[in-house]
Amino acid sequence: MTARNLTTRAGVINPHQLFDLSQEDTDSFSHLKSVLADGQLFRYVESDRESANTLVERHFAEHFRKERAVAVANGTVGLRLALRALGIGPGHRVAVNAYAFIACAMAISATGAEPVPVDMGGSVLSMDADALEKSVGHLDAVLLVHVQGHALAAGPIRAVCDRLGIPMIEDVCQALGAGSSEAGAGRVGDVAVTSFQQAKQISSGEGGLVAGPDEVIERVYRLSDLGAVRQENGLPDWDHEDALIGDNLRMTELQAALVMDQAVRLEDTLARQRERRSRLRAGLSDIPVIKSENPAEDAGSHTLVLARDTAAAEEFRVELARRGVLARPVWKKSWVEYGLYRREFASGAPAGPWPGKAVGLASRILSIPTSKYVTDSAVDQVAEAIAAGRQHLIQDR
Repeated sequence: MTARNLTTRAGVINPHQLFDLSQEDTDSFSHLKSVLADGQLFRYVESDRESANTLVERHFAEHFRKERAVAVANGTVGLRLALRALGIGPGHRVAVNAYAFIACAMAISATGAEPVPVDMGGSVLSMDADALEKSVGHLDAVLLVHVQGHALAAGPIRAVCDRLGIPMIEDVCQALGAGSSEAGAGRVGDVAVTSFQQAKQISSGEGGLVAGPDEVIERVYRLSDLGAVRQENGLPDWDHEDALIGDNLRMTELQAALVMDQAVRLEDTLARQRERRSRLRAGLSDIPVIKSENPAEDAGSHTLVLARDTAAAEEFRVELARRGVLARPVWKKSWVEYGLYRREFASGAPAGPWPGKAVGLASRILSIPTSKYVTDSAVDQVAEAIAAGRQHLIQDR
């Protein structure tokens, strides 16, 4: 590895970019080469080449063990379209992790529905199933968000959804390839949504995908394709009785080709990341880290730590930066704390119990990635830096 491979311009180890095209052997990217060779970048290919979008959709329908999948513009769009396809709209209430990126709540709000925050359970990496079941007022769906290469326990949430008779969506945008003791992330819920944004496990800069039952995905497909019903010749039909008011939220062939070339290597990527993360963890044997429900099945992309308080989190970050290692909060705060949502909730808080644990811990949870590109010496440097800042950390309780 060259210095360019391992560092930013400031000389800080920066493995947050899990996929870096400049470090790949692009001669082996057969799907990308095929798209570039015929020059057709629109998903509806007018040649003998099978659409890269179609290949991606088939691959991830199988990965998530769903009937069908459709590629879309990005993960946030995927969440919104999945919700709409499930019939979620104005007057509905959708439960979502309080400890999640604000885009998850925004996707719910964009349908006209109300996001209902659910606090952490017994560990940081959990949704409180008891709190979910006791939510104030009715619920119409649940969005379970997996966190940076760690799969949350989805079984208890699935059980609550089944008892309530409501659908469950899994946000796998940050945890593609991660698993739990129950199943892989995205395989428990009715619908799985993932992302191919720059910082994700597989990246085409932007892009996303929704997988689920055929009837739901057909609706997502139309909503993302200007609402059209596609004829056998591939042309759009807005006279058909099943046509909808939709948006242009498709993924390009260039993006899909990049995704497909990485998708066929995903298991190798996960194995490399897990090996990198295992080496890091070995150097942190007596240092507290946040453990997932089934660590052996994590994607291996990140190690999470919990600081004593917000000030300690900043001191830890600065200490690592001083030693050439980049660490940062997963999310600086729970989405309910942003002014946007404080203004949305008339009383200054969402309906139901305030998610005190997520609010109190969010700024204290920091992430240290383990990209597949990081060398042994760089991993050891990261471990030494974390050890030097260990006084700022506590065990997740």
